[in-house]
Amino acid sequence: MKTNILSHSTLNHMILSALLLLIALPVLAADGNNSAAAYMRMGIGARIVAMGEAGSAITRDVTSGYWNPAGLTMMKDIEVGTMYNFSLDHDRSHKYAAIGKRFNFGALALSWINAGVTDIEGFDPAGNPTGNFSDDEHNISISYANYHKRISYGVTPKFYLSSMDGEAEAGFGLDIGGRYDINQYLEAGLMIRDLYGTYAGDRVPLELSAGLAAYPLMGVTLAADLKWEQAENPYVCLGAEYWTSIGKDPEADSKLSVISVREKSTWGDVFSYAQTGVRVGFNQRRFSAGTGIRFRNFQLDYVFRLNNHEIFGDDHIISMILRF
Repeated sequence: MKTNILSHSTLNHMILSALLLLIALPVLAADGNNSAAAYMRMGIGARIVAMGEAGSAITRDVTSGYWNPAGLTMMKDIEVGTMYNFSLDHDRSHKYAAIGKRFNFGALALSWINAGVTDIEGFDPAGNPTGNFSDDEHNISISYANYHKRISYGVTPKFYLSSMDGEAEAGFGLDIGGRYDINQYLEAGLMIRDLYGTYAGDRVPLELSAGLAAYPLMGVTLAADLKWEQAENPYVCLGAEYWTSIGKDPEADSKLSVISVREKSTWGDVFSYAQTGVRVGFNQRRFSAGTGIRFRNFQLDYVFRLNNHEIFGDDHIISMILRF
């Protein structure tokens, strides 16, 4: 009889691999950390940011190109995503847009992340004012994902580009990720960000996320990630989410509640079958909470993130996903 529960042998291999990975962290950290492409660590998409950024196992839409490209295998036929952080101070901005599509040969997604600072005061070597200038940074990536049985895998080549006071810098990066569908209650994910990464002549710090997602009840998702960034201490991200129906559709974002329904294409159906969700998360002294509303082909999410930072304020982020 077929079973969805891991054998003792498979579980032992997973535990051994995790232990070897943790032992290897100090070795991987030898090159040291730096601030290259620091904006890429801010996170994208209100849903997973609200869940403490524990996204390596739970991501299943077009934002997977950032959190774990293996999750692109779970998105709809075509998805378009956007995000904007409308509370950044010090003349900063943070934006995101992406489009993804599933094909017979796998899933593809094109993503753009932008961070910038305007009205920076400039001075010459003698200390005389030279006027204001701006710093604009971009990351453009193409993600590919596919699956075999219960294992999904993905890769994201990235192109970095920055422009400051008329001078341009460029770089490249590579992310890889994998997901394993353990059973109907559990999923595991692994994401390596900037396995290779260089930007403006600096090494972009490697970041590793290993996560577990649990679906104990209908509409409930629990997530935990162990994250480590080069030359930094590992830390844990925790998140929880609950979706409930407020329309005709009983489907919620839990593997236990996925029900096959007939897709409809009229504009009236796009805004039918409403659901609402609430989320909380925590990592590194940062608390986050958010909510969302979802229709058949449209999802809108919001998160408030308490940063506990001496310089930068708290975040208010809104994101949207269209599904076709």
